[in-house]
Amino acid sequence: MPRECMPCRGTGKVISNLGGAPSTVTCPWCEGGGVRLAAVDAQAKWLGDEPAQADESQTQADESG
Repeated sequence: MPRECMPCRGTGKVISNLGGAPSTVTCPWCEGGGVRLAAVDAQAKWLGDEPAQADESQTQADESG
């Protein structure tokens, strides 16, 4: 049974203070659907657990330079 997304309370939107000013953004835990997605780790990119695609391109640029 799907559960309501707790961080956004089912609205699909959260308030982000990144950048210094509050702004409404799509909830990273439910991707805007309002229902928590079990396989989503919204904090993974901040913890360095994201796929290394961007890191690979940087490494290639460093090696060629």
